[in-house]
Amino acid sequence: MGCGYTGLRLLHLCRSLPRDALATARSEEAVAGLRGDGFPAEVLDLDVTGGPLPEAWTQGKAVIYMAPPPETGTADPRVRAFLQRLGAMPRTLVYLSTTGVYGDAGGAEVDEDTPPRPTSDRGRRRLDAEGLVLGWGDASGVPVRLLRVPGIYGPGRLPLRQIRQGAPVAWDPEAGPGNRIHVDDLASVCLVAADYEGPERVFNVGDGDHTSRSAYYREVARQAGLPEPPEVSMEELLAQASPAMRGFLAESRRVVTRRMRTVLGFQPRYEDMARGIAASLEDGD
Repeated sequence: MGCGYTGLRLLHLCRSLPRDALATARSEEAVAGLRGDGFPAEVLDLDVTGGPLPEAWTQGKAVIYMAPPPETGTADPRVRAFLQRLGAMPRTLVYLSTTGVYGDAGGAEVDEDTPPRPTSDRGRRRLDAEGLVLGWGDASGVPVRLLRVPGIYGPGRLPLRQIRQGAPVAWDPEAGPGNRIHVDDLASVCLVAADYEGPERVFNVGDGDHTSRSAYYREVARQAGLPEPPEVSMEELLAQASPAMRGFLAESRRVVTRRMRTVLGFQPRYEDMARGIAASLEDGD
């Protein structure tokens, strides 16, 4: 549900296994593109009032919900509409949230037992969605899995344009830890979570490589043969950033993914950021 960048990689993974999958997207254009690639796809715009979803979409299926909330407000009316329109019960529901629900931890570790304290409306929207999904799971008896996702990178998602434009990064003493995951690892862990039958419901996902955003940009530049990005103070970087990016840069935390590894038994393929960047460049970025 909400097939974008990550969803498309998940569809390709399902095709390779093979494993049947149906995608939904908001626009006719997006659905036409998916069908043109040979994937079954249907239009689902959760901003438009509609009746119950077709039973064939959800009955006994693993539903992986990827649709983002709106860009404003502190609630997620889209996931609320989706849950209200669910007539036929799925086998399980995997919801992709964000590690932004933890807010600013001053660079300290956070795990699934850390109380969420979002400091941005983006994090508040996701926390609202998490509460709706968990409440629906309690009421329906359908197992729910929340995946708290950090920054996603991969083919087509490296900061090459920003580096070419000379975008600065924070100098190392102020950069803080980073949290990220390669898109193919995220697609894979979605399927693992969909098949998981244990009692845990919340999982942090990520590669476990907490290299800073600044070091990430430098490594992308090095591997792509581009000039190294200039370094500035965090104060100067925040002054230059857009409001959305400012909120992201102002938060610092080290997201622990132990439960993903020990409970789900999932080991990311790209635990080393440098390997993930190299694979992304080789795959056409």
